[in-house]
Amino acid sequence: MHILTVDFQLVTKNIASTLDEKVRLVDGALASYNFIVILSAMAVMVLCKQFAPGRLGAFISTLYHRCDAEKMTREWNSPASLTGFLMTASYIALLALFIQKSAMVFGGGTSLYGGAGFFLEACLFVSAFVLVRYLFININGWIFGTQPASQRHAIIHISMMTSMNFVLMTLTLILTFYQSKFWVILGIVIIIAMNIYRVVKTFIYLQILIKNGTLKNFLYLCTLEIIPISVAFTMAFRLIATNSVL
Repeated sequence: MHILTVDFQLVTKNIASTLDEKVRLVDGALASYNFIVILSAMAVMVLCKQFAPGRLGAFISTLYHRCDAEKMTREWNSPASLTGFLMTASYIALLALFIQKSAMVFGGGTSLYGGAGFFLEACLFVSAFVLVRYLFININGWIFGTQPASQRHAIIHISMMTSMNFVLMTLTLILTFYQSKFWVILGIVIIIAMNIYRVVKTFIYLQILIKNGTLKNFLYLCTLEIIPISVAFTMAFRLIATNSVL
């Protein structure tokens, strides 16, 4: 009679050689301020919806309806309001976080772009970009006596920021858990499309408010919109490709 036996060594033999342990590194600090930025932006939206629903709704719809921009120009100085400031601050923080995620995806690693220092540098860059453009818009309106057009320009810009906040909150939340080139490229396409739409909308408003000034309006938009945006995208591309903005 034959007795079947199972050699225990068949199960355990060379098991150590088949295991390839990999230590998963999780940057807790990075995750912390990611969530702080995103949740703070969400909280700002909720608070504005709760305490200033009319102004928040006007900010969102101004980019798409002409009457809302005219109403905001007549009734209150929206760029200098608390709601306008909160929308701008949220946009700066979210866009800086998106820039950081984009640099991490295309830069190949978190050691160079994953720290809080890079995020703060991105915030400073975006803040300077937004502030300088806002100052130039107002200075141009004061010099050439086109304050209504300049104010309308600023309002449309903040309206675009408000709409983009919802998009950036979604994209940065996704990129926090799943860093993929698809979501970065999708975000870049949306940002470019929204800015193109905003520039066209601003040009139409300038044509209505400033008569017989097509060439002047075109040069105005090139100076304040097209050239700065082109320079910003070029600097971002060079930073990711060569680790230098110069």
